[in-house]
Amino acid sequence: MTLMSPMQAEEHLSAVVQQFAQWRQSRANPRGSRIPEPLWVEAIALAEVLPPTRVARHLGLKPHALKRRRGGHAIPAGSADPARAAAFVEVTAAAPPATAEVEVSRPDGARLRITYHATAPALASLLQTFLESR
Repeated sequence: MTLMSPMQAEEHLSAVVQQFAQWRQSRANPRGSRIPEPLWVEAIALAEVLPPTRVARHLGLKPHALKRRRGGHAIPAGSADPARAAAFVEVTAAAPPATAEVEVSRPDGARLRITYHATAPALASLLQTFLESR
């Protein structure tokens, strides 16, 4: 079954409900008959588009049975939605340059702010000159 839109899945769900009803009426032993694989495939395909619990309820299945089948079911190659397909994307983060900021105030209100991005400059002589000058 090809990938379908939710609206198409709604329409197809009613057809699959009929298929399940027909199978249930035609089976010889009401208890113990296993659901045929083609019906499971249809149910699983619908559960890929619609909520699995809703599909299970409409088809008369136990939700955990559908989820279990769905988990072990391999989707044929090429039928997955390209928008939903997981892809590996390598992201390399550029480390921001190390930034340091120094702010010094004198008693007379003068302020000195130094921002640098590389290795620490020789701050001792600069600060001494700033603090001593009046």
